[in-house]
Amino acid sequence: MVLPKICVAGIGALGGTLAAMLSTLDIDLSVVARGKTLEVLRADGLVLLDEHGTQTCHPVADIRAPDCTQDIIILVGKSYQLADLAQTVKHAIGVQTLVVPVVNGLPWWMAAERDGVFQAAFQILDPDGRIAKTISSSNLVGAVAYAMTEQKRPGIVQSARSPTLVLGHINRTQPDRRLQRLAALFTEAGVGVRLSSEIQCDIWNKIAANLATNPLSVLCEATLSEMAKSPRISAVIQVVLEEVLATGKACGLSSLQSIEQIQDAIFQAGPHQTSMLQDFLAGRTLELAAIGEAITKVAQDLNAPMPVTSAILKIVEFKAVHRIQI
Repeated sequence: MVLPKICVAGIGALGGTLAAMLSTLDIDLSVVARGKTLEVLRADGLVLLDEHGTQTCHPVADIRAPDCTQDIIILVGKSYQLADLAQTVKHAIGVQTLVVPVVNGLPWWMAAERDGVFQAAFQILDPDGRIAKTISSSNLVGAVAYAMTEQKRPGIVQSARSPTLVLGHINRTQPDRRLQRLAALFTEAGVGVRLSSEIQCDIWNKIAANLATNPLSVLCEATLSEMAKSPRISAVIQVVLEEVLATGKACGLSSLQSIEQIQDAIFQAGPHQTSMLQDFLAGRTLELAAIGEAITKVAQDLNAPMPVTSAILKIVEFKAVHRIQI
């Protein structure tokens, strides 16, 4: 029996969680990491702390994917890391390989279509075209992740609850055998999975939730539940959601969630620090380009104003550059 070859590239909070969960399956698993994380993985393995306890696994770890074609490659990182991350796996992509980029914000492939409504953001997301040149659209599976994960330190990740992935082909509505197999593997590993026939809409729903909370969490230095309990901040969240969803509808995305549905999901998330707040507190680069700048650029191109969202992004960028308390 030939085991499925799966490579997870990017072992941060979410990537580490997915890799650790997949390690429980009978598969040929490898991971791509670098620096201190790679050292820890090779020496001590990957540790996942979740509701089931502590799990340690020892996947094959290197700075690049194995020198053989992979069945599934999962790219998990910040949008600004994707071009370099893609280079570490490009030699392992075959005709039948599924490449699953799990990132926040607007993905480069939604902006890559010439004369498409999202094209205005392409120079922000993939300025030199490196990602589009490396990964063919025929290999791509669109993905949205709902997770509450944190990297405690290199090689040690924590997940407050099992992640959920929404998966869908980017250029067809019905899943094929490869996508169904991918979904079955994630499900067997304990990851929640929903297959989508309109993955662009699901991505925009997540963009709305991210854009309404991530930048504000940096300004307020507050968890999702802390912001939800504040009537003033909740009101701002609602205004941002209105602007983002209006832009999505202007782009032709008709199957979007309502403001109330997204707000309910945000307010039920509990005392969780957003990924952007985690990055800010750790002194890391903020993912403002894909989550914010790309969206406001699309809105500007469509003449769909987003004044409140744009103002928040400018203040967050200032705070990130100067690392000040507001």
